[in-house]
Amino acid sequence: MDILFAKNSKKNVTQLKKETVKDLALWEIVDGVTADESERLILKDIFGKIPTDLEDIRYRQEIMKDFLKNEMLADEIAEALSMIKTLKDYENMRPARVQQDHSLYMLLEKLRELSVYVNVSEAIVKCLRNNQIESKGLCSVLESLEEIVKDEHFEKTKQDINQMLEEISSVKGAIVGVNFTPDLNVEQVSVVEFVPYKVKSKYTFAEIAASMSNIINAGMASNSVGGPPVDTKVLDPLLVTMTPQIEKHLKRHFSRIKHIMMQYVKFDGAFITEMYEGFTFYLAMAKFARRLQEEGYEICMPEVSGEKGTFQIKDLYNVRLFFAHETNVVKNDFSFTPKENMYILTGPNRGGKTIIEQALGIISVMTSIGSFVTASSCVGVPFGNVLTHFPIDENLTINYGRLGEEAIRIKEIVDEADDRTLILFNETYSTTSASDGLYLSMDLLHVLKDLGSAVIFNTHIHELAKSIEEMNGWEGESDIVSIVMEIKNNVNTFRVKRSEPELKSYAKNIAEKYGITYEQMKETKESL
Repeated sequence: MDILFAKNSKKNVTQLKKETVKDLALWEIVDGVTADESERLILKDIFGKIPTDLEDIRYRQEIMKDFLKNEMLADEIAEALSMIKTLKDYENMRPARVQQDHSLYMLLEKLRELSVYVNVSEAIVKCLRNNQIESKGLCSVLESLEEIVKDEHFEKTKQDINQMLEEISSVKGAIVGVNFTPDLNVEQVSVVEFVPYKVKSKYTFAEIAASMSNIINAGMASNSVGGPPVDTKVLDPLLVTMTPQIEKHLKRHFSRIKHIMMQYVKFDGAFITEMYEGFTFYLAMAKFARRLQEEGYEICMPEVSGEKGTFQIKDLYNVRLFFAHETNVVKNDFSFTPKENMYILTGPNRGGKTIIEQALGIISVMTSIGSFVTASSCVGVPFGNVLTHFPIDENLTINYGRLGEEAIRIKEIVDEADDRTLILFNETYSTTSASDGLYLSMDLLHVLKDLGSAVIFNTHIHELAKSIEEMNGWEGESDIVSIVMEIKNNVNTFRVKRSEPELKSYAKNIAEKYGITYEQMKETKESL
């Protein structure tokens, strides 16, 4: 059962572009969420694919709420997750085991797989029964597994497994008879009796097992999933001769087990193993949410409702500030509506423009994948796609030049954009002349206004913000709004406010920061 998508979902997703993943630092966030490499791979796959159906988003959010509200639920499912992982490993090894379907090893591995299946089914049922759950997803898991564990065949399977494990555990050794020729070559080997105690011998069981071809293969398979290495170099002729006889008698001893196991040949634990990626995601994100809260960082579960194009956030901040151990985090409110979804953002260097722009993209993605977000409130419909155009390494522009590279990427963005797309521009056309940058930027905003896309245009082309009245005369439902990163007393506050660009204060702020005002440079020169 896939617990990342609602029942009967078509599982349609939008794959985020690699530039968006890089510009929003999504992999950096995933690396901060968990140190486990296998979990990181699962989270990266989920973070990079935005569900297109709002029902899938709501479905995930309900499950996430259950794990956020109940830490005991998360802890108990985490214990079951290790068993699901074991069951998944058995599932992956099954094709190799089929090739040796007459071996004793296959029977024992199938028995162990069934045992894990029984145990994990009962563990999940017990966990979901004992903890309050409200999500449709987890309630559906409980209902389905309860039907399985209550079935008479499940109970019979459980009894058979327990009996077989008891029989196997009672075998501790075997008394072996060996006949020799007059020159002491091995003539015949026979197993006299299996006994419930260990027999003292010159040879260890590991040495005997290592000489048996089927168990050698089993040992190699175990090594591939972390099992101990087995020394397969056995030269003793007595052990080599004993091997087929011991295996023959072992099979005879476990003939009843083989007969019983044949009843479960069609067993398939896919219903449970399909939940592995989903549980990994919910548990990792719930654990991360508690880390944030313990450090005093605010989070909330978004409310996916309202009309398309409306997305309103209160007290938003960039989750990367947590990884940077920032203690004085400035929060902002931001909203997109059909009437106002295009913003020209100006402000001083290091004033927080990129941080807030990035935060908006991250929060939209986290809402879409069913996660909590870093804000006190988030209401609306998340964007169906997030596209970005941030500065890239100059070495990557060698073939086209910076402007040529920008032109290619911007055309791709426009081709992909629609009225459910959030587009984040960061210093686009900043390397051209002011007049060329203004002309190109206005053309770009004009076509995006036609499309109805949501836009944050972070720029130093202040004349662009002063052309808003002209641009709002274009066709398109949304107005374009000028916003700035606030400065008070020549100090960056990192807050966003509606305003025209403050050209003089920006320049003065930058000059004072780097010591290049007339007074500062004169004073420095005199001191030298």
